[in-house]
Amino acid sequence: MKGVKRWGRAAERLLKVMLVDADTSAIGTANFDNRSFRLNFEITIEVRDADFAREVETLFLQDFADSRLSSAKELEARSFPVRLAVRVARLLAPVQ
Repeated sequence: MKGVKRWGRAAERLLKVMLVDADTSAIGTANFDNRSFRLNFEITIEVRDADFAREVETLFLQDFADSRLSSAKELEARSFPVRLAVRVARLLAPVQ
């Protein structure tokens, strides 16, 4: 299957978490793009610790269990103001 799958939870988190391998993870508030890293006043910390990485993996697995796959129909059914806001936001995003 090609394309992107979007999984969502009822209670979204604003924290960004990345599990790199068995002993490296990153946690913070920055989005993973140039604008967030260079212009926004946000922070991400890299942690190199196997025990911490296992805790992050456990949290991911719990989140996946609490998530459900969103359908294309759900995205298309969003209200006009939401769809318009998404398109305007795309126009205002910097070219990368």
